Amino acid sequence: MSAVLAVDLGGTWLRAALVGPNDDIRSRIGTIPTPSGAPDCARAIADAWEAAARPARLAIAAAPHCDAAGRVIRWPNRPAYEGETILPPDLAGQVDFRILDDAAAAALAAHTVGTPDTARETTVVFAIGTGIGGGAVVGGRLLTGRSGAAMAVGHIKVPAASGLVCACGEIGCLQAAASGRALRRMLGQSDADAFDIFALPASIRDPVLDRAADALAEALATLARLFDPHRLVIGGGLGLSPLFDLCAERFTGGGRPPPIRHPHGADAALIGATRAGFRAFA
Repeated sequence: MSAVLAVDLGGTWLRAALVGPNDDIRSRIGTIPTPSGAPDCARAIADAWEAAARPARLAIAAAPHCDAAGRVIRWPNRPAYEGETILPPDLAGQVDFRILDDAAAAALAAHTVGTPDTARETTVVFAIGTGIGGGAVVGGRLLTGRSGAAMAVGHIKVPAASGLVCACGEIGCLQAAASGRALRRMLGQSDADAFDIFALPASIRDPVLDRAADALAEALATLARLFDPHRLVIGGGLGLSPLFDLCAERFTGGGRPPPIRHPHGADAALIGATRAGFRAFA
């Protein structure tokens, strides 16, 4: 079975890799900063396709909410993309194409496959990076919702985010307290080229991180009670950082399994996009 060109379009980075049917990354095509607009993004994906020797299958895990044709419906973190397509026009008719939410892709990647219990298991994923997204596999099936926008966990209202304004315009969203973008803003680092909150003095970073961890633990506990999952997984660049330990320490799930780091780490969205791709193209 041939490989899929998997693309992970996040708020900070665009990554591409050629991935086989057994989650095997055959070649890493490249990682670039997320382009400023959809036309540049489409060109970058076309360049990755050329570099990968024009594979017949393309699967994109996207941070923005997109329709099935790759048009961006909403992306509060990058509004310049809205209304534009990220699918390169030159690829139309040349590739089989699948697009899904990046956190949904991470959920597919975290879900156990190939066991007798897979069809009965539930996996819930939080992807914490520039923004915060979520995904769930319930009974072996990806939860997508009416328009593909299910599990927008970044916009759950939590007590620890009370009074904070989110990029979506609402107040009290989880994302307003615990996303990378929010942490930058609260620490006056929005325009910094590079930002590592853990490199800051503890007296500066700890109050912000404590609030973020409280907000995440509150949201995790809510989802754990709603889904009663077999596994509760945290991924994303920020989610895989030491912030994970702060969240896990505060998590109170009523006896449910505690959160774990995503087993595929930074490759979660690439692996999930590939799984979705092979499933769609079978």
